Amino acid sequence: MRPSIARPCSRPSRGVELAFVGRIPIAALANGAFVRLDYPPFDVLVALVEGKPFAIEDACNHSGASLSEGPRRGDCVVCPMHAYVFELSTGRLVEPLGFCNDQRRFEARIDGDDVVVTDPGAGVTLIRG
Repeated sequence: MRPSIARPCSRPSRGVELAFVGRIPIAALANGAFVRLDYPPFDVLVALVEGKPFAIEDACNHSGASLSEGPRRGDCVVCPMHAYVFELSTGRLVEPLGFCNDQRRFEARIDGDDVVVTDPGAGVTLIRG
């Protein structure tokens, strides 16, 4: 299920407006499932780890393969192309070490029965005086 709503979410306490990536039902992440959200130029992989939502860039930093098409190994995702392993909660490369960078992280939070994903890297810092 891919959302068609594109609106900014904000967190005034941080002074940064976050770019809206997407909203998906928590139920879509049941049983360890991955959901890929469209967010050009790359997509975002969303998953639950111990009931908490996390989101990382879907395109593997090593080869560009879609991580959401790879298998899950505990709290990690395995790249379907070369079997690189990334931690879902942090985007950290677990193995093999030193061959590529960690995956970019996105903010994910539960809002009612949905997971809302935002991009803190695309936000604009608000100057308040």
